[in-house]
Amino acid sequence: GNFSDVVEQVLPSVVSVYVMDWDTAEEISSGSGFFVSPDIIVTNYHVVEDIADEDYFYEEDEVEQVLVETQDGKLRLAEVVFTGNAEEDLALLLITGFVIDPETGEQVESPQEYPPLELSFDVKVGDPVIAVGNPLGQFASTVTQGIISGIREPDEYEEAEEDEDDIAEVKVLQTDAVINPGNSGGPLINMAGQVVGVNTWGWEDADSINLAIASIALDDFLAGFEETFEEDSKN
Repeated sequence: GNFSDVVEQVLPSVVSVYVMDWDTAEEISSGSGFFVSPDIIVTNYHVVEDIADEDYFYEEDEVEQVLVETQDGKLRLAEVVFTGNAEEDLALLLITGFVIDPETGEQVESPQEYPPLELSFDVKVGDPVIAVGNPLGQFASTVTQGIISGIREPDEYEEAEEDEDDIAEVKVLQTDAVINPGNSGGPLINMAGQVVGVNTWGWEDADSINLAIASIALDDFLAGFEETFEEDSKN
């Protein structure tokens, strides 16, 4: 499809993620995310790292909750249920079925499922891509377009960016589609509306060097979550 059709197709699956200080109702950090199953959202670890605890997994007594704004304008509560290490820079959120009433701030039960995006591992240098963030966020440039300008395996860029301590030790895609704090954690999609990467870093001082974690690395991360989840439910 053309650019606007593809964006329209994927937007219902893209969300804004806000890490809140619940005592003061202030926003600590924000970014984007997208559904990979009807109630599981992928985002960057650096978007939620202020509250994510690496050992945390479904502990009832201290649920780490973030606020997720879906395309229908609803503010939903989501739990941080799985984080990798900082090198992976990925995290999974589970929407809880409660929305926050913007008037009263109260939680209202409103279970709903959202359309998940499909992953594609078929990506070549020169492919056109679109970096999608949530237009409900505070950043205007949340949909940017470009091409895949490079595909880098982990060992290819460790030396190049050794001053950057957050570089992932996973396969990444380099693109000239602009990645900013607003669309970080959102999907980098191909013209079929499939996810080829997770928008992760953009260098403001570089000539449009933007990196997305490749979908194959995301797939490995999701497999790790499923294994942990199965182990957890056995115990």
